[in-house]
Amino acid sequence: MTARTITVADVPALLAGAEFFSTSAAGEGIEFAGVWLEDILAHTGPVELVAADELDPDTPCAAIGAMGSTVAMAELPPSGDEPVVLARSLAGRFGAPLGAVMPLNAASVNALHPVAAAAVLGLPLIDCDGMGRVFPLIHQTTYELAGVSLSPLAVVSAGHDSLLLDTGSARAEQIARSMAQAAGGWLLCGMYPARVGRLREAAIHGSVSRVLEVGRVLCEHASRDDRSGHGTARHERLLRELTAATGAAVLGGGRVVEIGPSVRQAGTVYPGNPVGMVVHDHDSGRLIRLEAHNELVLALSDGALAAAVPDLLCLLDRSTLRMTGPERLTAGDQVDVLCVPAAPVWHSVAGLALGGPGAFGFPLRHPREEGR
Repeated sequence: MTARTITVADVPALLAGAEFFSTSAAGEGIEFAGVWLEDILAHTGPVELVAADELDPDTPCAAIGAMGSTVAMAELPPSGDEPVVLARSLAGRFGAPLGAVMPLNAASVNALHPVAAAAVLGLPLIDCDGMGRVFPLIHQTTYELAGVSLSPLAVVSAGHDSLLLDTGSARAEQIARSMAQAAGGWLLCGMYPARVGRLREAAIHGSVSRVLEVGRVLCEHASRDDRSGHGTARHERLLRELTAATGAAVLGGGRVVEIGPSVRQAGTVYPGNPVGMVVHDHDSGRLIRLEAHNELVLALSDGALAAAVPDLLCLLDRSTLRMTGPERLTAGDQVDVLCVPAAPVWHSVAGLALGGPGAFGFPLRHPREEGR
């Protein structure tokens, strides 16, 4: 099979795709990570991107991802050698060095961290992930659904504080999040250590390639001369290409008529400030209400549930042709609301229990449950 690589030239597409799959609210302020990753790849050279079935099934691997605040990460950026600490900690438990790394989730800043880790460690990056989007908790993964243990969980801070946790998934989340707050606002984590063969049923395959494909679509439109077409035609063309690449449905589009704190508070275990916003759909006159708890979690059309986690909700800014979120929007802005279907495993009973509306405190049946 022809080797595929991720190079410095791919970073803009990786960053744009990472913003798309961040469910809008979680992708704020990650531009710094693109510059940081370009510097790493310029020194290490390309990263090999491989499918799980291209590797020996006995190859030790682990998921790499950050938890905490991207704002804190921008202010206190990684030095680049944090993955070495994680790999050393996990190798001690494996009894063998890591042979590959994989993303925790190929979205937001965590689409870039595993690429950096693979580059620094000189290892291949497996073309998969465990979320297909952003979830707020590190145990909301398809790895967890398949019975792959999150622990031992290795963590390292920007100050190189390190810890190896061997406990249950929910407990590991609580301890690590407390440590992140005390250690500067973020941690890099190595977790779900397993043999590559376990990924056949546990991972969402092709995730990194999908991020790059969508990112290239977005970058191509961003680089086009504004005179190449009328604004409306340009955004409609981009919508068609995005829906073709992702299988997304357009829930509606129009003017933001309301935005502000949500009347519904997330559970204490979930990070982020709840935000609500309303979009007036130009074509139908419907009001689309969106709820965000760090990530966009559900959409109601004239009060009826139209879409919800684990499916991805994304916002496209019609004026800039970039993905956007509540923190970058004000009343009067024009946006399109897209819903990208989650990987099928997320629509299982166990998947919806872990990542559906109920997991976020909304006592609602997911639209996919209506036929059951």
